[in-house]
Amino acid sequence: MKLKMLRRQIDNIDKKVVSLLSRRATITLNISRLKQKIGKSIYSPEREREVLRKIVLLNKGPLANSALEAIYREIMSSSL
Repeated sequence: MKLKMLRRQIDNIDKKVVSLLSRRATITLNISRLKQKIGKSIYSPEREREVLRKIVLLNKGPLANSALEAIYREIMSSSL
């Protein structure tokens, strides 16, 4: 494949990733509002551990589990 074609594929994936991250953040905001209404803490370490466990189980490579965990920690941190 040509370099230009490969880069176009990356650009298309990035577009989808940004869209999905925005959707995820919107849902996170809704969860945060709901938790505030019922008096619960926004941060949930148990839920964070659960998400990270699921990510590791879903991972088929080539990214290392530790890399995905770091990415998801940043995603979750940014959503708080």
